[in-house]
Amino acid sequence: MKSTTRSLINALRVLDSQLQSEDGVANAVVAEAATRLEEQQERIKRLESAGDLMAQRAAQLGLLPMAIEGWTKAKEAKP
Repeated sequence: MKSTTRSLINALRVLDSQLQSEDGVANAVVAEAATRLEEQQERIKRLESAGDLMAQRAAQLGLLPMAIEGWTKAKEAKP
């Protein structure tokens, strides 16, 4: 079973709080990984919203039905 991104972020935050690293490097790496995952997740949400809006507007104008179909397939093909 594949974990959600939110679950991975939460696990990294817990790991960061429980990890005891003398120099703090391991904690910094884990914290940065969690932050980057959060940032990427937000970026993906924004891009998907923008793509949905563009597809909606294109459909209203009757433009590029193949592009709209391509966008829908690309959005649904999440890893």
